[in-house]
Amino acid sequence: MKPKNLKEFKALIERYETITLEEIKKTGNIYNAAFKLTGFNSVNCSLCKPIRSNCFLCVYCDKVEHGCLEGKNGETFDRIYFADTPTKLLNAFRARAKHMKTLLNKKS
Repeated sequence: MKPKNLKEFKALIERYETITLEEIKKTGNIYNAAFKLTGFNSVNCSLCKPIRSNCFLCVYCDKVEHGCLEGKNGETFDRIYFADTPTKLLNAFRARAKHMKTLLNKKS
């Protein structure tokens, strides 16, 4: 089945690649920065909203629910989630984007 949030997935890759250190610092709180900038790990997630949280319609998922948190996907998720400095968060965004591009190539 073709993912239903492919357009949003591509947009999120671009967003992760263009977030700046200054944007992260302007959020005022490193632990909320990813949420504020992308909806990361919330009901406002830019990937979850278009599929109404039906994980099986997501680019990240094949046969498991919450595929964004599993295996290789989980590694880059955790880097964002546990980033404790603006620089670590910026690097985590870039790593997630790079990983997402590999998934995109597999889905195309």
